[in-house]
Amino acid sequence: MIWLGGLVVVLVVFAVAVNLVRDTSRVFVVVDSSFPMAAVWSRVPDELDEIDDRRYAEFALATEKSLVHSWRDELRLGAVTAFAPCDFEGIASHTEVTGADELILITTSTSCSTEAFTDWTIIVVDP
Repeated sequence: MIWLGGLVVVLVVFAVAVNLVRDTSRVFVVVDSSFPMAAVWSRVPDELDEIDDRRYAEFALATEKSLVHSWRDELRLGAVTAFAPCDFEGIASHTEVTGADELILITTSTSCSTEAFTDWTIIVVDP
């Protein structure tokens, strides 16, 4: 019985060490908050929840207009609403872009062109 207790202790120590050493990935998410997104806006929190279910990751969130929050363990959109015309020009100016391991854009097919986002994962939310 003593050997079983010892084995459990060794396995617990190993699991804790692996969790402490494992690298955390950084995921930068941009939500298109333009007029075309209004039709699907109620689905955006579900998309964010699915993304932030990842283990060993931290997330920064922005709209194409401004930063919502920097690095944390969950994505919270807050009181952002879809308004104004689409303009993706300012996305590259966020400092989180350069610190991210993965870039994600949530948009709709009726919004701005996403052709310039070749290194991004594009999540298209359509009605």
